[in-house]
Amino acid sequence: MRFALSLTALLLGSAAHADDILIRADISAATVYLSGADVTRSAEVTLPAGAHRLLIAMPDAAQADRLAVAGPGGLTLGPIERISGYAIAEGALDDDAQAGARADLEAAEEALRAAEDTLAGADGAIRALEAQMAYLTALTRGGSEGATMPADPAVVAQALATLGTETARVQAEVQAARVERRILAEAVTDAQVALAAASDALARLQPLGTAVDVIAVPVLSAEQTEGVIRLDYLTYGAGWEPSYEIRLDSETGALELARFITAYAAGPGRWQGVQMSFSTAEPNRRRVPSVLSPTPARIVEPPPPGSRADDGAGFSTSIERLLEPEAVPVIEAAMAEDRAALRIEGLSVRYDYETPVSIGPSGEAVLPLDALTLQAETEARAVPRFDETAFLVATATNESAEPILPGYARFYRDGALVGEDLLPLIAAGAEAEMAFGPLDHLRLVWIDRSLAEGDRGVFTTASTQERRIAFGVENTSDQAETVRLLYATPFAEQEDLGLELALTPAPGERDVDDLRGVHAWSLAVAPGETALVEMEVSLDWPEDQRLTWRP
Repeated sequence: MRFALSLTALLLGSAAHADDILIRADISAATVYLSGADVTRSAEVTLPAGAHRLLIAMPDAAQADRLAVAGPGGLTLGPIERISGYAIAEGALDDDAQAGARADLEAAEEALRAAEDTLAGADGAIRALEAQMAYLTALTRGGSEGATMPADPAVVAQALATLGTETARVQAEVQAARVERRILAEAVTDAQVALAAASDALARLQPLGTAVDVIAVPVLSAEQTEGVIRLDYLTYGAGWEPSYEIRLDSETGALELARFITAYAAGPGRWQGVQMSFSTAEPNRRRVPSVLSPTPARIVEPPPPGSRADDGAGFSTSIERLLEPEAVPVIEAAMAEDRAALRIEGLSVRYDYETPVSIGPSGEAVLPLDALTLQAETEARAVPRFDETAFLVATATNESAEPILPGYARFYRDGALVGEDLLPLIAAGAEAEMAFGPLDHLRLVWIDRSLAEGDRGVFTTASTQERRIAFGVENTSDQAETVRLLYATPFAEQEDLGLELALTPAPGERDVDDLRGVHAWSLAVAPGETALVEMEVSLDWPEDQRLTWRP
């Protein structure tokens, strides 16, 4: 301990007299979470022997949590200090791309200055010619400023000819100079456009400017040391989310899920050529269970009549996400097209992206991941009374070794975009349903025969009701169709409510998905035909009660 304190004191004491060594350490690798990222910055350094202060440019230092600095062997590092707005020379820490873009910008600035100087010279020449023209005009006007008419009549013609010739010459030169000026003005405009493009190109590379946040680290080396300085930290200015393009071939049932990663980064950090992994773990999730306190039972005075009583039964709910990092063995599998390597870590998933990733000034990058192909069973599903048409629904099992993560998706049916929605989590081995839009040729029918003209009408009293309902599907196409029809039929749970229900034909499935009264029919509908289900309902109840059901 005494040695450690002495070493720290040595580093701190010598820092004031040490040379400052300014370097840049770019983001080289990151594990990006759904919210947040573990980031690594690194730089090659050569440090002379002795005590120095290493200044590491880090524009996103204010966003960095749990910052740690490591160096090569033989180098002793002191405590970290953050310095905001450290002044540096323009371009002092440019990389090769930034230096090239800055040179292009300086060349564009010089070209604009040259074009503006040439244009200014042309304006001066035009003003000189205009002065000549003004003088000739004054001469021809006569009067006190005009030309004196020669006494010899024979010379008058010669004087007039000379004035005319000079006037024509000067006018021609003025016109030519103005045409030339337009060309020069266009050259200035082109130079301004080129300057703006060069400035934008440099800005996109995010140079460090003339003031930057730095991490100051006292270093002590017994001899010249070469190696890599590394900064590791956690930032919440980055994250990612999955997205999908889901394509169904309705003829074959092939269901393709093209998967994408949208990576985003906010703040001044420059993400260029970063080796990235994308993890579903969340470092800021709650880690510990709740702490319980004793809850004795007590009696209190009842609240006044009409006041808002508190029953004291508080509760809290938390929606836990299914994906969580766990320290368990890692399973690896290669992804399609070698864009990423999948790592399943407990209940979390990590994709190691194979190629370096760059995030530009827009703050996000959409990266193709891979495509999963599943085999789906399709059905035309009809829900009369609520929908006008049947819908195409595909059911598929996730037979991959990984979960399909929740995310934004676009749905295509036979190449046509049919809608956008959020795709829920589909665990490995789980079955999922996806809808692919309406089937306009399968029109749904709902008829209340109790109200039909010439019938006896709705039979109802204060305590009874009888209804006759028909529902089904009309096929307006020239192809036979099989439709799965779902309908919520009435049922009674109270002893005082009597109910008789007749369905023709009888449903093929009852209480679908354990929903009482929800029945299903498989209807074969010929071209141009309508298939119907007839429902008769008879209800009776005590006269002092009221029926709440409606067909």
